[in-house]
Amino acid sequence: MNRGWLLMLIAIVCLAPLGRLGVALGQEPKKKEDTILGKTVGEWIKILREDDRPKWRKAALIALEASNTAGRAGLGAVLEAVEKDKDPQVRLDAINLLGRLGPDVRPGFKALLTALQTDKDDAVREAAATAIGNEKFAKQAEEYVVVLAEAMKDPHAGTRIAVAGALRNLGENAQPAFPALLEAAKNSKEQTLVRMAALHVLSRHAKNNPQTLPLLLDLTKNTATPTILREAAIDGLGRSGSDSPDVITSLGVALADKNVEMRKAAAVSLGALGVKANAAWPEIKLRLTEKVEADASIRNHLIRLAGTLAKTNTDAIPLLTTTAQADKSTENRIAAIQELAELGALAQAALPVLTAIAAQDARATIRDAATKAVKQIS
Repeated sequence: MNRGWLLMLIAIVCLAPLGRLGVALGQEPKKKEDTILGKTVGEWIKILREDDRPKWRKAALIALEASNTAGRAGLGAVLEAVEKDKDPQVRLDAINLLGRLGPDVRPGFKALLTALQTDKDDAVREAAATAIGNEKFAKQAEEYVVVLAEAMKDPHAGTRIAVAGALRNLGENAQPAFPALLEAAKNSKEQTLVRMAALHVLSRHAKNNPQTLPLLLDLTKNTATPTILREAAIDGLGRSGSDSPDVITSLGVALADKNVEMRKAAAVSLGALGVKANAAWPEIKLRLTEKVEADASIRNHLIRLAGTLAKTNTDAIPLLTTTAQADKSTENRIAAIQELAELGALAQAALPVLTAIAAQDARATIRDAATKAVKQIS
């Protein structure tokens, strides 16, 4: 925040004349060195420690930050405010200030951690968790993953969401918290955002945990699961790299879901599995027709997957040929042509159609794609 705006904010917070208000209003009276609105840094520190009025203590935090002394001469008072101030809003403001100061202020992280563990105010604990989750503190947070895992049991939902976000930002370094994340993701009564953050970590960094895949399957199959969580679980199945029949079957079922976002997530995940998705071919083949799957972007994902499967599944080549010739989407026709081209000699049966497209199609982009494909296949 601009120093001038910080000074203005002090004046607004205090709602009282501070002597040299003209400085905050942009006038140019003489300024004393090391003063903020007519008060020295030492005076603001004393206000933060001793003044009975919360708005003045809040103003002191602003003044110390504006003077760039909050992390130096004023640090002790800021830390005391985090730990001891009677007003939760002052403690919250002090925590946010430590978050902005970052890891260069070494005692700051410990103060945030202590506030997360012990403060009695929900909003203060949430603010502490949010600050800890800042990427600036990632290295320090790695050493206290066990503490963050314990904080996943906090009674306040906002704090749990913030803690889950912090663990998500740690990625694979959140491993000691995997049991807590698994518990959160399974809990149908937990906040959706907490479960989402837990799934994000587990699906990317706990693939080898024996509980992860069953969890993803259960969430995918359970229609009572919020849609956004089912999508995240489907994404996790694609990331798993598993060729389990249960995984392929579940994704095939999701490919026919009435919710377009579910179908799209399933198409992407099947594409990520590549040749391992061949068992889902009957559903993939069905969805590739416009009469069944109206969403062009979903068909595009499936066209790309069909190109992969066609290397071992010759049934995919006629379907790609028909799509190249007749799909209503220009992008999808080009995608099918490109996939046939990538197959090379395997796509010899498509040459007559591709040759006709190259010579006769009304769209130059499609003619060009077909011409290249003919050269690659011939």
